Amino acid sequence: MKKLITIFILTTTLAFSQQEASVWYFGQNAGLKFQTNGTVTPLSDGQLNTEEGCSSIADANGNLLFYTDGRTVWDRNHIQMPNGSFDLGTELFGDGSSTQSGIIVPKPGDPNIYYIFTVDEPHYQNAAAYPNAFSGSYTETDSGQTPLNDDGKNNGFNYSVVDLSATGSNGSIGNVVSRNNHLITYNTDPNGEEIKYKCAEKITAIKNDTDGSYWVITHFTNKFYAFKVTASGVVSTPVVSTAGSNQTLLGYRRNAIGYLKASPNGEKLAMAHQQNGTTVGQAAFSSGSVELFDFDGVTGIVSNPIYVMPNVQAYGVEFSPNSEKLYATYRVAVNQYMELAQFDLLSPNITASKIVIYNTYSYLFALQLAPNSKIYCATGYLGTLGVINNPNDLGLACNYVQVGQSLSPTKLVKSGLPPFITSFFNASFTAENFCLGSTTQFTLNSSTAVTSASWNFGDGSPLSNMINPSHQYSASGNYIVTLTATSANGTITKSRTITISAIPVIANSISNQSVCGTPNMNYDLAQFNNTLLGSQSATAFGVAYFSNVTDAGNHSNVLATNYSLPIGTTVIYAKVYGLANNQCFALTNFTIGLFSSPVANIPNDIFICDDVVNDGLGMFNLQSVKASVLGNQNPSSFNVSFHLDQNDANSNNNPLALNYQNISNPQTVYVRVENNQNATCFATTSFKIGLYSMPVIASLPDNLYACDDGSDGVEIFDLNQQTSVVLGSQSAIDFIVTYHSSQNDANTGSNPLAANFANTITPQTIYVRIVNRLSNTCYATTSFQLHVKAEPVLSMEDSYTICEGHPIIITAPAGFSSYSWSTGSVTSSVTIPTAGNYSVTVIEDYGTIQCSTTKDFVVYNSNVATITAIEINDWTDEQNSIAVQVTGDGDYEFSLNGVVYQDSNVFSGLTSGQYMVYVRDKKGCGTATDSVFLLMYPRFFTPNGDGRNDTWQIKFSMVEPLMELHIFDRYGKLITIFKGSDFGWDGTYNGRELFADDYWFVVKRQDGKEYKGHFSLLR
Repeated sequence: MKKLITIFILTTTLAFSQQEASVWYFGQNAGLKFQTNGTVTPLSDGQLNTEEGCSSIADANGNLLFYTDGRTVWDRNHIQMPNGSFDLGTELFGDGSSTQSGIIVPKPGDPNIYYIFTVDEPHYQNAAAYPNAFSGSYTETDSGQTPLNDDGKNNGFNYSVVDLSATGSNGSIGNVVSRNNHLITYNTDPNGEEIKYKCAEKITAIKNDTDGSYWVITHFTNKFYAFKVTASGVVSTPVVSTAGSNQTLLGYRRNAIGYLKASPNGEKLAMAHQQNGTTVGQAAFSSGSVELFDFDGVTGIVSNPIYVMPNVQAYGVEFSPNSEKLYATYRVAVNQYMELAQFDLLSPNITASKIVIYNTYSYLFALQLAPNSKIYCATGYLGTLGVINNPNDLGLACNYVQVGQSLSPTKLVKSGLPPFITSFFNASFTAENFCLGSTTQFTLNSSTAVTSASWNFGDGSPLSNMINPSHQYSASGNYIVTLTATSANGTITKSRTITISAIPVIANSISNQSVCGTPNMNYDLAQFNNTLLGSQSATAFGVAYFSNVTDAGNHSNVLATNYSLPIGTTVIYAKVYGLANNQCFALTNFTIGLFSSPVANIPNDIFICDDVVNDGLGMFNLQSVKASVLGNQNPSSFNVSFHLDQNDANSNNNPLALNYQNISNPQTVYVRVENNQNATCFATTSFKIGLYSMPVIASLPDNLYACDDGSDGVEIFDLNQQTSVVLGSQSAIDFIVTYHSSQNDANTGSNPLAANFANTITPQTIYVRIVNRLSNTCYATTSFQLHVKAEPVLSMEDSYTICEGHPIIITAPAGFSSYSWSTGSVTSSVTIPTAGNYSVTVIEDYGTIQCSTTKDFVVYNSNVATITAIEINDWTDEQNSIAVQVTGDGDYEFSLNGVVYQDSNVFSGLTSGQYMVYVRDKKGCGTATDSVFLLMYPRFFTPNGDGRNDTWQIKFSMVEPLMELHIFDRYGKLITIFKGSDFGWDGTYNGRELFADDYWFVVKRQDGKEYKGHFSLLR
């Protein structure tokens, strides 16, 4: 078998392939496995349940080694290491409510030793009690609260040592061999304030490429503390750098919250501050920031702070794989509105390069780069993570998806995600095939051209100068592979230990097993371990069992040795594998057949109804008893048979037919239940059968009918009138008659209806049940229908109008069986000549019932109006009016020019001119019309040549061009005559200007009407 392993060197130009960071455990028992093919598998086996801080580590092949919440350490089998267990009182000094409770760092040159660096939550109530421990209830109970059973001290920055070669007292693979070694990150003045808090909640680690060591970096107030980890251990004297904002102790613990991250190229640090409050316990959420720094991987010095984003409540930060983009999560002001932003580190103004990638009223917390080159976001108390799919791309092209990665069912992310050494994400070459006898393939991955390479395979064989060599090892064991690669960037040399594992064999195969017992009984699979191993060493090889070949190949979903065995034949795959590499294995399979011992449950006795002969003999369906005899047992696994006596049942002789006629009344029947795969596994029981008299339906009841008086489709019916019909001569004492709304109710005798029953639908079927008083199962049923017939609906007017001298024909809706008018007419139409009150009755004959409806209506008189007078007030520009006087019997409405009609006969606010008056009968008996004219003339004119009022003419006269106007002086002398189409009079007579005076006019209309008036000539 072959397994991909990643070998690790530091350079920013090489592609991801390292697997130490491929297993994550975080939140509420959540976990992820990042596969080498780029896929992500949700995990469900995690024991960790933490609000924030967590860390995990795998080997170079991606196999889990251990993980922690900063207080408890779990091994690769999820067993607590006894010397690192909160439950056992041997906890580490981290805190599940510390932002970055811990980070795991390997000891250079030793594959078994790892350091867990932890930071405690620096709570102000613990500080207030210093040097004593705080006891009591913490006042801050919101997000980030101090966990239960806190020791009451601010323990600061510590490291513990895990030795994977050690075995815990409980069998854990690895144990904590040195716990809570304190590191100084504060002013040790016993009377000062820093010693009370000791450290912030921030921690990160970077590989030192120059000597293979690591830098572990934390922060407190305005100082960075970089501790070096070498092959000799942890150097307790840090490199101290003063840089960035000063997070005052007055605002702790909240001033300590937020992530610290290093860029993949090891040159930058980014730090998030939730706030920088100035009062103990203060929630100054708009005072936090995101800050960027340079880091010197040789000296450990932090410098050149850039305040990327001030005045926010920042929490998570992370760099893109190419170290050119920075991402941050933060809350805006004091509300729940959160944002995810990107900053371009190549921009001359990094602060101004901010692009908001996503905003939400939900949660955006920790950010963490993964081996698949994506960045994952903790979305807070959900079953999914957010994903930045292309973090190297600028702006929205980074493709953030809020619901981007599902977790296993019931598992939740909270605030934190596990941090890793940044250089885990800078891989250089891969190797695969680690089983003895196979050829191990080495592949160098680089985005820059490698000009030469030298490989030392660690087994004494000659060096290889191939870029991507292969090598076959002759013996199992651990080998240190060293690569020296040269490119335009220089030459690097890195080493990594790989393990070549021997391939075991199946010493002895396991024969198929057969067991009789109960479903899901515990079955000990471990009984076969020695048989499968034979003489092979149990310290080198293990045995595991699986339900399918795929799980065996992946070494996932291992079956418990105390296996819950299901009924039937189960295929078990037994895998003998190398403990150092479970992908070096041999596989076999065998079956286990579990046969259930049956239980014969006692069924109910069967009494059926006799037929009308009532001879006490009948056919019984014994098949119907099988289900109650078997109960919850699988019917496909057992045979059930019936017998005349106990001996036949025991010996399985003379089974009865399933359709069986009794020979006595009552009669005992014996039952045998046996496993159909093992006839010796059986049980017996018995029950009785018998017959009761069967009622019959004497006569089928007729349907009942009613007219719908209330127009609601509901009427009251007397159901009891059907009782004597269905009983006939049968005794009402021996048999009970009930009525029901469904066949099922009639069959069961449920929900009997009241005798006076109001139907709910029409037609409605009523079901009749006659039952033997001695047995509810002995009954007969029939049915009849209730019909509520609709009364006729007369869609007619309440009133009609007769135009004077014209009788009206009124027609009732067609389709009824008969008609009866109050006039005596019996047709669907009637002619009515006079006004009055009338009615019509229609009948709908349904055959079984007749239903009728009567409509009353009134007939009124009406006629065309007679216009008796039109009163006008005119000779104004816009305030003229018309009043129309009419006579007649109708209800009239009025209009000028027939456009808009009104009830009033008066029209006002009219301009001068001609109007047509319309008077219309509202009942449609006709319209009367007449015309009217509203004139206006100037009261004076001034013919002085100034262009204003130089002539006199009737206003609007042009609409009647043949109108004739005569002008007279005060003595009656005719001065001039002109038409409506003329320009008018200019104040002259025979070319001579007349004196200023009053003059009279006569207007002769085209219709013969005349109008008179006078006006003034002014000079």
